[in-house]
Amino acid sequence: MQLPSWCTRETTRIGLAALLLAIALVGGYLQALPSLLVTALTIASLLLTATPFVVETVQGLARRERNVGELATLAIAAAVLIGEYTAAAEVGLIMAIGEMAEEFAFNRSKRDIEAIAVANPNHALRKDGVGWTEVRTDNLVAGDVVLVRPGDLVPVDGTVVIGSSGIDESRMTGESTPVEKGTGGSVYAGTVNLDGTLEVRVSRAGEDSTYGKIVALVKEAGERRPPARPFIDRFAAVYTPVVLAIAAAVWAVTGDLHRAITLLIVACPCALLLSTPSAVLAATGAAAKKGVLVKGGEYLEAAAQVDTCVFDKTGTLTRGTPAVTGVVPADGQDEHALLGLAAAAERGSPHPFARAVMTGAEHAGVEVPVQSEARLTHGMGVEARTTAGRVVVGNAQMMEQAGVVIPPDAAGAGTAIARAGATPLYVGRDGAFAGLIRVEDQVRPEAARVVSAIRAEGAGHVVILTGDHEAAARDVAAQIGVSAVEVKAGLFPAEKLDHIKALQNEGHTVCFVGDGTNDGPALAQAEIGVAIGSREDTVALETSHVVLMRGGITALPWFLHLGRQTSRTITANVVFALGFAAVMAGCAAGGLITPATAAIAHQIGTLVVLANSVRLARADLGFSSPASRESSDISTLPNDLRDSFI
Repeated sequence: MQLPSWCTRETTRIGLAALLLAIALVGGYLQALPSLLVTALTIASLLLTATPFVVETVQGLARRERNVGELATLAIAAAVLIGEYTAAAEVGLIMAIGEMAEEFAFNRSKRDIEAIAVANPNHALRKDGVGWTEVRTDNLVAGDVVLVRPGDLVPVDGTVVIGSSGIDESRMTGESTPVEKGTGGSVYAGTVNLDGTLEVRVSRAGEDSTYGKIVALVKEAGERRPPARPFIDRFAAVYTPVVLAIAAAVWAVTGDLHRAITLLIVACPCALLLSTPSAVLAATGAAAKKGVLVKGGEYLEAAAQVDTCVFDKTGTLTRGTPAVTGVVPADGQDEHALLGLAAAAERGSPHPFARAVMTGAEHAGVEVPVQSEARLTHGMGVEARTTAGRVVVGNAQMMEQAGVVIPPDAAGAGTAIARAGATPLYVGRDGAFAGLIRVEDQVRPEAARVVSAIRAEGAGHVVILTGDHEAAARDVAAQIGVSAVEVKAGLFPAEKLDHIKALQNEGHTVCFVGDGTNDGPALAQAEIGVAIGSREDTVALETSHVVLMRGGITALPWFLHLGRQTSRTITANVVFALGFAAVMAGCAAGGLITPATAAIAHQIGTLVVLANSVRLARADLGFSSPASRESSDISTLPNDLRDSFI
């Protein structure tokens, strides 16, 4: 029988200690157990909880390191010395629970950077004489020729020597629109060959390839680790000596050892120790309910300091897949009929544009003629015989090859579409021009609202970094309210990383939002790297610190707000814990409380801190995460090109 994931040696140890102490307390209070057995159970609980951090404290002192265990160890030892075993066991249990909570909070869902190597192409078909031999990419050298079949990952950086095909370079540039490659075209490792067979001459392979360098960059950026201890460990260097000095002074002035030991018990920083991890655990639980996976408490704390949000474009601010955004028929044609003609020709094609056309036709509910045969011309388009006639769909070169004349106004509109970062698909039927379909990656409907909301949360500096071309990036920026000067286009992964480093060198705390393999280095480098969980790119998910599991980027401002709320809660916890300890220490010094009462007061302070933190898990911070909806009617698509036709 497999144990639950939460059932570990540590949880079992602490759970057993809590059970033993509970039995001892209840049995002693009800006088149902002999006092000797009560003492034995209490000591057993104390040994289970205190032994690990006492050993850690002694080892730390041997290495001349200061930590919170010093004061707790002294308080426990002093309580045992005067026979207050229950007080000692209670302190030990709270310390153990605090350390376990801290460990869980700071190591939850840590990224496994090595996982990105799984997606790195490691085998290729090398040309040997007249045949092909499968070899490891590490064994390839510059000048070798490899075969890349449809659907294969390109295994190397190189140059196409035979063949043509559409290449999905979204892993490298983030741009979802396939790039047509023919003889002499450059291809890169990690990209996807869509529909043609290529022979590629190797220029770089293995670790020297573009994808291999991305892996190295991610590992390098991921080597930075957050501090392993919260604020209290840094504070211990001052707090512990001060408390010991006060306890010694109380003993010296009053001559009462019990007062000094009582002071040590109430000053033991359990509430302070729980101030950060309890708030972090409550906040991460609240985030999980909203579909936001936070991989460590330090990222929640960092969210409170974010002043700059950097976005990738494709798949982050946009949907990441091409879609039909405009259908403009020529004179005498119907827009539904035009979309149906294009869908008939594209039926069965694996090309993303074909899928966009088919999806658009399906959403619009148009009638699609039956296709009898089709011929694909790589890099140009498709020609098909259908029940509605001979239909051609593709670029201007495809129309020319098929003998279809594009009217001047339509050609001008197509040029304008291309300059705006979209793709014009011309459609012809039986040798006559039938119309134009605009295909592009759509801006997420929530993007403008999200940008406005994160600015309201204090992240006033918003930047777009993308591998896409300038026109497409600026068009998206204009739609979501980002200045054109804050747009950097045509970037490779290393260049995105350099921009993040430059912002950090200027003193900015950066939140980077991306979703592709090309974003991996930047996600790891930023103080907070946010990935879109609805996307399938495992590299982005593994190297990010926060994953938005639903609703696109809608929950991003909510997460930043949660980070600020968490920071305020932690501050309130720390202030209360220190203030409460000071008041109770005064009571102990004045002889107003006993060691047993001190242990109870100590628990009360801890419970107040926990209750304050729990509010984060229950609070509605005023944000919602509605999933964006796709348009299902052709009438909702923009037809801004209609006036371009006569």
